[in-house]
Amino acid sequence: MLHRPICLAALAAAAISTGAAWAASAPAGSSARESNAVPYAEALAGAPETLQSLLARTMEQDPQLLVARALEAASGERRVQARSRLAPVLNAQALQGRAKETLFGAPVDGRTDESSVGLRWNLFNGGADMAELRGTTHDMAAARADVRRAQEEIGERVANAYAELLRHEELLPASRQRVGEAQRLVELVKRSTELGKLAPSDANQAQAALLDAQVAHGQLLADLRSGRDRLAILTGVTLRPLVPVELSDAHFMPDAPAGESGLLAAARTRAQAASARVLPWASTIAPRIDLDYTRELHNSSRPITDAKQEQGWLVSARWDLPLGGENQARRAEAMARAEAAKAEADRVERSLQSELATLPPRMANSHSAVSQLDEQVAQYDQLVRAAELQYQAGKRSLLQLVQLLDSRYLAQQRRAEERYKLLAAQLRFLALRGDFLPAMGVASH
Repeated sequence: MLHRPICLAALAAAAISTGAAWAASAPAGSSARESNAVPYAEALAGAPETLQSLLARTMEQDPQLLVARALEAASGERRVQARSRLAPVLNAQALQGRAKETLFGAPVDGRTDESSVGLRWNLFNGGADMAELRGTTHDMAAARADVRRAQEEIGERVANAYAELLRHEELLPASRQRVGEAQRLVELVKRSTELGKLAPSDANQAQAALLDAQVAHGQLLADLRSGRDRLAILTGVTLRPLVPVELSDAHFMPDAPAGESGLLAAARTRAQAASARVLPWASTIAPRIDLDYTRELHNSSRPITDAKQEQGWLVSARWDLPLGGENQARRAEAMARAEAAKAEADRVERSLQSELATLPPRMANSHSAVSQLDEQVAQYDQLVRAAELQYQAGKRSLLQLVQLLDSRYLAQQRRAEERYKLLAAQLRFLALRGDFLPAMGVASH
């Protein structure tokens, strides 16, 4: 099938489970870096875990997700602020003071001692408060989408590092096999040279082949350790042995229902928020209508010179028409921001769709290449066994045998690379379709 589960070979699992065994069994002439360093498999202790379990252990503590959730909480509080503008405002006032005054030519000791409560309610302001409430409601939805986007980005980042580490682990047994075969070849040529059957140049050629294998093996060990360290830093946890990633074929069927990526959902929702904040043209000349209610609670001020209002209410309508065009410019700004947000959402959607369209052919090509390389490596195994016998019988030259060993290792490298490409493309495909989190068993919230 085109999208079968990705099983990165039993060789990778063997490399993990054997622990220090592979270092102990290394040939005497293997690289100094391998013999003097802590074996890679020993650095990964504990029960093996899947990519899904690693994500479950690490995602909740990732700083990017913590930032997204904090911003989601902030957007919720901003919506509370916008909603509160629709409610009345309660105010209370208390005055107390002393003064020397002159009343009708006579000195008077004045006293101010009063308190009151009031209520102010904006009944209409051109729809600005309702528009802000609608906008902040969409902002909250966009913040939730940003949380999902953060989860997807974290998961994809960790998954790619996980897959790259598996690629190196798959190649490790083949690299060690190559070093071992080159070492045996050096010993074989050395004995034949001592017996006068081969020229000294053959011994030099065999030694050069061993050095080449050792250098490549040392580089692979360095890649393994750097990949492990990178994944440990990304996750912030102590790594355990990794197991191959398995993805269900159902996610890649042509008729599989697609979700929506957090990136696209956030862009679309922000476009809706910007559109909701655009007020109608009439709002630029509409009045502001307020209701004011006051009630006196206590008043013992002296002297009393004016009539006291114990309670009352007042409805006022006020037109604010800036002659410089501020109201019209504010509305035009909101329209421009809404247009920009919609264009940005369209750009994100096109970018995702264009990348998504390239992935199925790439996955199909990698899948086919993996099958062909599996067959090629199996053929090389047979050829190497036959060539060793032919070399010992004098029917093949040393150069031909060395070239055959190098060709097999090259095919093994290409197979590991194609498996990594296939897995990386599938992970990206799931992320673009918004199916990454469900496939990884991670709850979106």
